[in-house]
Amino acid sequence: MRRWFTRLAFVGVLLHAALGTAETPPTPAAQLAGVDRLFYTTYERAVQAVLADGPPAFLVLPERLVLYRRGVRQEWPLIPPQFNELKTIAHVTLGLFAVLGPPDGGPLAAEDVVALQRFQGDIDVARTAIEQADLSPAQRERQEQILTASTQLAARALTDGHMPASELTDFCRRMRPLVEANVRESVIAYLDELNRRMAAALPALAEPERDQYLVIVTGVHQARIDNAAMQYFNRLLRDPAVITQRLMYAENVSDEAGALHLLGIHLMARRVGSAYFDDPYYMNRDLFAPAASVYVPTMQLPGP
Repeated sequence: MRRWFTRLAFVGVLLHAALGTAETPPTPAAQLAGVDRLFYTTYERAVQAVLADGPPAFLVLPERLVLYRRGVRQEWPLIPPQFNELKTIAHVTLGLFAVLGPPDGGPLAAEDVVALQRFQGDIDVARTAIEQADLSPAQRERQEQILTASTQLAARALTDGHMPASELTDFCRRMRPLVEANVRESVIAYLDELNRRMAAALPALAEPERDQYLVIVTGVHQARIDNAAMQYFNRLLRDPAVITQRLMYAENVSDEAGALHLLGIHLMARRVGSAYFDDPYYMNRDLFAPAASVYVPTMQLPGP
C-alpha cells in the first residue's frame, strides 16, 4: 500500500509540474531576452577580440600611461611627487568641509568627532611629510598656512561641538587662493610629466601610426568637462573632430580593464559602422538619433 501511495504522489508531482508549465508559458519578452543574451555574449567576445588588431592606443590611467600596440604593452609612471604632495594638502581642507558641512551648524555627531580627531593626527603626519618634500620655500610656506588653519578649525569644532555654517564658509574662502595655487602647480607638474612621457613614446610609432593612434583618458564624472589630460591631447592631436573619436573620455573608469573595454567597444563600433552603413564612425553617435531627430519635433509634449 505504501508503495502505491508513493507512486501516486510521484505521478501527482509530475502532473502538477506539467500543468504548471502549460498554464504559464514563457512570455515573448522572456523568450526574446534569451535571444538578446546571446547577442550581448557574442558581442562582448568580439569587443575583446578586436583589441589586438586595432591601431596603437594610449590609456591615461590615474597613475600611469599605458601604450597598447600590436599586442605589446608598455607603461610609464605618470604622477610626479609634487602633484601628490600639493593635491593631498588641498584635500585636507576639503576633508574638513566634508565633516563639518553636512551638520550645517548643528551639533557634531559621534562619528564627526572621531573624524576630526583623526584629521588632527593626519595633519601632524602631513606637516612632517611636507618638511621632507622637495618644495620651494614659497610652496612650503603655503602648505604650512593651510595645515595651521585646518588644525585651528578642527580644534575649534571639537571644543564647541559644532561649527557655524558662516564660519565654515569663511574658512573655505580664506583657503581658496591657497588651494587654487596648489591645484595650479600640481596640474603643471602633471602635464609636464605627461608631455615628457609622450615625447619619449611617440618616436617608437611608425609614421602612419602617429596619425592613427587613439587615446583613452580615464576619470570621474565631474572631471569630464575641460579635463586637463583631454585638453593636452586635444592640442597634441591638433583638435580632432569629436565624431572621429581618436580621443575618448572614459567616465567613472579608473582601471586598465575598464579603459580597454571602452577601446574595444569603439574598435568594434568602427567595424559595425563600416559593414552596415559604409561609415566607420556611424556608431559613434546614438543609433536612435536620426529617427529621434525627426520624431521629437512632432511630439505633443506635456506642459510645464
